[in-house]
Amino acid sequence: MAKEDRSVWAVFFEGIKIFALNIHKFFLYMAFPVLGQLVGLFMIFGVTYWYTGNFQDLAVKFPALNDFSAMLICIILCVIPGLLIWTKAFWDYLVAYGALNSMTDGYLNTGRVYDFRAHNSVVTKKTFSFIILWFLFSIFTLISVIPIFWIIGFIFFIYFILIFQVFTFENGLSPVGYFRRSLQLIKGKFARTFLLMALLAVFTYCLLTSGLGVIFDALNLTEKFSKIFENWAYTLPVEYFEKFGITPLIIGREVVKQIVFFIVVGFTLPIRSICWTLWYNNLASDDISVENSGTSRKKKSVSKKTVAKTFKIEKRGIDPEIIRRARLEDDEY
Repeated sequence: MAKEDRSVWAVFFEGIKIFALNIHKFFLYMAFPVLGQLVGLFMIFGVTYWYTGNFQDLAVKFPALNDFSAMLICIILCVIPGLLIWTKAFWDYLVAYGALNSMTDGYLNTGRVYDFRAHNSVVTKKTFSFIILWFLFSIFTLISVIPIFWIIGFIFFIYFILIFQVFTFENGLSPVGYFRRSLQLIKGKFARTFLLMALLAVFTYCLLTSGLGVIFDALNLTEKFSKIFENWAYTLPVEYFEKFGITPLIIGREVVKQIVFFIVVGFTLPIRSICWTLWYNNLASDDISVENSGTSRKKKSVSKKTVAKTFKIEKRGIDPEIIRRARLEDDEY
């Protein structure tokens, strides 16, 4: 029997509730993927900024550095540590798009969020398909940013919004099949899916970002960080942009705003993943119900109309090993 069809608002508030009840665990899980990217970028640009700013003094102390090849090697050595940290954090952030779906399913089955490694493995065991999925999604995104494709790109973005849930929960599909399956699930539910996306966007991208921005202003952090990035901006060829009103001060403030935005969007990824997993469960249940009723009425046309036959979707269920671990104490895993 299919699950009761839930409204968009019910899914939205249930997603926030699940996140709030486990906020400390989700923050712990997202800490390195989010902050690691910032630390990696700060290391890359910070160390490079320090090296170029002190190059003359270093060249005097160490004459061997006064050579283009030596200078290039030093810059590469300065960049590598930060680049490695950023790359690892960025990959972990991408993996979270699938692992958080598995965590949500685990919570719905056991009432707990636990064992991050096991949920990550849900993604990493299909690494090749996952990379191809992101590659195809990136191509779609690049095409969609072209002005002439804005409207059609936005429409298909709604239809493809469940691709990571399909990847996590349905086996036997190709990377292209994830897009086709997402489109099939949302077909006929476009307006409701758009409403859920709008609610999540306003809540996480606007309200929470503004809230953290107010906290930064109240603690005078915005001005302090802006000053740091303003000094960095003076090393850039800003004279070409000053005629458009873009000054180092504006650049510094905008960088801080983008950092605040990135932190909020990164740490609230679990909210969006939870809600989309709940929405996927809702639509997949309806889909199975329609498929079963159609099969009982027209058995002879099953091979042509059944979704399972087309997509080879296997019945999913949470890994028994994950359920076993859920019964253990938090400090054991």
